[in-house]
Amino acid sequence: MASICDFLICLFLILITWLTITIVDFFTFGIVGKGAPFIVPIILISYYLFSLGSQKGITLGMSLFKVNLLDSKNQKLNIKQLLIYNLLFFLVMPIGIILLISIIFPLANKKRRCLQDYVLNTKFILID
Repeated sequence: MASICDFLICLFLILITWLTITIVDFFTFGIVGKGAPFIVPIILISYYLFSLGSQKGITLGMSLFKVNLLDSKNQKLNIKQLLIYNLLFFLVMPIGIILLISIIFPLANKKRRCLQDYVLNTKFILID
């Protein structure tokens, strides 16, 4: 549920950016619109980097559903770990969704962890 909430937030940010680019594109005779496809990945990566890299280390969806991401020692991830986690997330998810690995793999293991969680040895916990 937290991932869906984060996805909807990103979708809203992309919509606002797309509307802004469309308006500016009209006044610049189509020059600004040429860079629009490059904006979507930047918005997604920036959202996760800034929210996971913040003081709390959680996204808005995670804070709404009271979920936290920790390493194997029950510590918050440092900046290097967060960067690697986000890179793995954005590399694994598109391929995993196409092949259904991202959906089946967490359901097939006992700990309900994704591939990037196994690589970095991270886990999600509920916070009070």
